[in-house]
Amino acid sequence: MMQSLRENMKLIIWITAIVFLVGFGILELGGVVGQSNSQGQGPKGVIATINGDPVRYQDFNQLYTQMVQQLTAQRAMQEGEDSYVREQAWQQIVRAKLMEQEARRRHIQVTPEEIKAAIRLTPPDFLMKAPVFQTNGQFDYRKYLSEVDNPNSQLPWSQVEAYVAANLPAQKLQDEIVASAKVSEGDVRDRFLLQNDKLDLHFVGFSPDSFPVDTTRIGGADVETYYKAHPELFVGPAEAKVQVMLIPRAPNESDFAASKERLQGVLDQIRAEPDSFEAFARTYSEIGSAAAGGNVPGEPYSDEMRPSFVKGLRDVKAGQISDILREEKSLHIFRVDNRHPDKATGRERIKYHEIAVRVMPGAEAIRVARETVAAYTKEAKRSGIAATATAHGLRTFQSDFFSEGQSHNALFEKFPDVELWCFKGKVGDVSRALPSEVGWYLYQILDQRKAGLRPLESVERDAKVALIRSLMTAKATEAARQARAAILAGMKVEDAAKRYRASRSGEAKDVTRNGYISNFGREPKLVGTLFALPAKAWSPVLTSESSVLFAFIDAHATPPEEEFQKQAGTIRQSILNERRQVAFTEWMQEVRRRAKIVDYRENFFEV
Repeated sequence: MMQSLRENMKLIIWITAIVFLVGFGILELGGVVGQSNSQGQGPKGVIATINGDPVRYQDFNQLYTQMVQQLTAQRAMQEGEDSYVREQAWQQIVRAKLMEQEARRRHIQVTPEEIKAAIRLTPPDFLMKAPVFQTNGQFDYRKYLSEVDNPNSQLPWSQVEAYVAANLPAQKLQDEIVASAKVSEGDVRDRFLLQNDKLDLHFVGFSPDSFPVDTTRIGGADVETYYKAHPELFVGPAEAKVQVMLIPRAPNESDFAASKERLQGVLDQIRAEPDSFEAFARTYSEIGSAAAGGNVPGEPYSDEMRPSFVKGLRDVKAGQISDILREEKSLHIFRVDNRHPDKATGRERIKYHEIAVRVMPGAEAIRVARETVAAYTKEAKRSGIAATATAHGLRTFQSDFFSEGQSHNALFEKFPDVELWCFKGKVGDVSRALPSEVGWYLYQILDQRKAGLRPLESVERDAKVALIRSLMTAKATEAARQARAAILAGMKVEDAAKRYRASRSGEAKDVTRNGYISNFGREPKLVGTLFALPAKAWSPVLTSESSVLFAFIDAHATPPEEEFQKQAGTIRQSILNERRQVAFTEWMQEVRRRAKIVDYRENFFEV
């Protein structure tokens, strides 16, 4: 009895905390807490407005605190990592607020019956994880239902109902959005055939790169003619180009001194017992060679090592241990195993073991760095990134043009609103500083392109490359036609392949509609055509953007109908889940794109 009461009390406390912290986004928890920003911009205690609705500091801080607690329950936070956690909290708040607003706009409401049904049929995640409802580490639905139906239950179900009532409109909204996702019988069969329909074939493939053309004879008029004849090749979505500056996150002298003092103890023990180097490397080293006891494969030229290593190892003989050597963000100990001149070049080669430890910036280094970041950000917004980087000896680089969602920038995946800013902002705008493990990144919009046909002057180089590629492909196609004709006239396949400069030829089994041909590569367009051809015959010459080939279809193994019926249900659900995800993601992206967000966060938080 007492054990049950103790478990219930733990759950009561847990439910109270969950409802208090997670309720943000639908429930208006708390009010203005009196924080005022440093520059007097924006309403008091409000860190942003989303379509006119305020995001209050107190609400934001509650969610941020919860996320920090979840992280620190697993591991210690690193210096400066709070910036990234705040950004994730911000992204959650934006999504929740936009869904709340849309649910209101659609007049989505929930009834008491719906709340009770949701609690019964789809328990909130925090209840499913509660120890009181677990058996052998797994959620016990019978135990849960027993408590739901218990008229004398001591659990605070009214708080659970409040939590579900707050979140259910968003769930109903999501259900409405993804309801547009449909899957037809044809969709299921196409996916089934994509995975199960197979060909065995022999192929002869040609690479356009093996058929060069005289580029000196290609002039501007040729490029313009090609551009006008193939406008579809030069149409694209809205694109942006940015310049990037990195402000490094680096340890200071105090950080190095503290790390060196700790590592000195390791060095002293190794020098006292040289045979212990491998054991200490496995324990302390933070690079890939640690598992091998610090053994670095190969014997590099000693003069190709980093300058600090070349200098520090100059007088270290085979069998000796180096002093502690310093790099930009790390400390190193070496054991030189061998030094000898290379027989071919006469240059010295070196064999060694290594212990390397990272030196992390401490609180003071982070504080100074943040002050620097704030100052450089202001300077960049005034003078531009290029001038700021030059003034302070920092590196910059320029991106190529990219479209939304296609930047291939890992930092934009963490900060999606900055990628969106690249398209909504103006040329010359400078972003806020984005934190990362290596430092803080600043972005400046250099150029933007509207969706549609690109002007020739902006794609002239691409048009010339495409023209040259088309001429090379035409020559490869002609060679393939000649090779095919020779084979049909009786020439051996290998002889024709050699004579007409085929890049590859051979046999490929179990080729699926996914398009991969073993020993050739992935060519879904060409393979799709092969599946439409009869077996025991040569295909015509087929071309794609990257290849030319023809093939003999040895066999076409069509999967039986019984196998389709067996897999159809699973395939249908898989496609439906994919399309629901796409439908919701696209909806959220469009709502986010249209949203009017006024952001005052930089006046409340350091980067």
